[in-house]
Amino acid sequence: MTWGGCLWASDTGIYTEEAARLAGGDYVPGYSEPTAFSKKLTYDDIRKLHIARRHWLFSESSGNLQVEPLLAGSFNSRGIKLQSIQSGKATDVPFATEMVEFPADLKRGEGDQLAGFRGFRVMGPSHRGGGSYEQFTFGGATYFRGHPEGLNYGLSARGIRLKRGSKEEFPIFERFALEEPAEGSSTITIHALMNGPSVTGAYRIVSMPGNPHTMEVHASIHPRRGVSPDELDLGVAAFSSMFWFNPASLTPVSDFRERVHDSEALRIESNSGECLWRVLANPEKLRETSFPVEGLRGFGLVQREREFSAYEDGTARYERRTSAWVEPLAGMTNGAIKLLEIPAKGEYDDNIAVAFHPAALPPAGEPLEISYRLQWCDDAPRGPLARILQTRAGTLPDQAQGKLLAVDFEYDPAKGMPVPAITMPAGLEAKFSYLKPLPDGKSLRLHLFVKPEEGSGHASMEIRACLRREKEVVSETWVYPWQG
Repeated sequence: MTWGGCLWASDTGIYTEEAARLAGGDYVPGYSEPTAFSKKLTYDDIRKLHIARRHWLFSESSGNLQVEPLLAGSFNSRGIKLQSIQSGKATDVPFATEMVEFPADLKRGEGDQLAGFRGFRVMGPSHRGGGSYEQFTFGGATYFRGHPEGLNYGLSARGIRLKRGSKEEFPIFERFALEEPAEGSSTITIHALMNGPSVTGAYRIVSMPGNPHTMEVHASIHPRRGVSPDELDLGVAAFSSMFWFNPASLTPVSDFRERVHDSEALRIESNSGECLWRVLANPEKLRETSFPVEGLRGFGLVQREREFSAYEDGTARYERRTSAWVEPLAGMTNGAIKLLEIPAKGEYDDNIAVAFHPAALPPAGEPLEISYRLQWCDDAPRGPLARILQTRAGTLPDQAQGKLLAVDFEYDPAKGMPVPAITMPAGLEAKFSYLKPLPDGKSLRLHLFVKPEEGSGHASMEIRACLRREKEVVSETWVYPWQG
């Protein structure tokens, strides 16, 4: 398959026309059904299985990258299709169970077959010297993860987050085409075809490794024929992460560690200059919060605390988990950032979901076209506002019904002391508050004692606070979820 001297005729890649065609018909899955053998494999089994290196994509290329296909199996047993693009021509990547290297302790009976590929991972050289490392991976449905140098994997990105009515759907990237990197290059372009009961889509993703690891994402998303846009709650530039507890948690956890989370806050920046720092929580019951935005400048899930002593976990190394930041390029100006927090019993539960939801979808028959820059990074890009460093929650000995909240701001008191601006929701009362410099001479701490008013019950509410100097906001705006 060739495209007249160019690799694609659209910003959204080679599958743009195919996605539109699929949207005009009934849903027909394009993946291979799981085999009995692939379904009975455990998570540990599938981690032991690998495609022989001679079958990797671009293993003899002059580019810097090699692509290892990942096998379908265990809970992710549907087989998808891979293609490679070399010299403007796309060819299918064949699959046979005989391509797989089986360890001695994993027996395969005669006739046992795997369903195919579930995704892939990209290996390439470090910009800091040293050997090859795993730069990013696509692992199933529309999930993918980036790995910036010097940090570790953490949260996942999703091509789409979708509900039709009250039911969440999980469309699948059923086909990928990967362009051969140029000579000496670590940049790679991936084309993806998404298919699902209610939508189809074409994606083109350009990956540029390093720190930050930058991906440019272009997508064209089509509601399927017969599906009204009004039926869909559609989020793009979505993330999935984990938050169990940290010192900001209102409910303490008995654990030797002080923090356990892949992300600690949702950060949202608008063109007005406002920058929200929404502390994440592990709620008692499911909670969905919507943050309307006009003129979105960026948003993401951030892991800001980078000291090992804050986590004390020598295995999980949460202080090295990556943050992720989205910068809209097209089609993502006005709408809402929706945050879903799900009760979690431990650190193996992904209980945080975030996505941008456009204010309106195009009319029936027209695609939603979006573009954004995704950075896997240490923190959100620095701006002029003072950053929030941490939040702590506790009690006072004689005030069992209230909570003492401490919020640290990165701020030099020599600039002149600012004034805290605090917004309390109905049902909560600020009994006292004060701001004071900390001994490091580089930060300020806001102390805030909060007590629920009589009759407020167990409603979910949010407290906000920022620093002002001469009526100008000089810090991120702290947003704290309160569960009475």
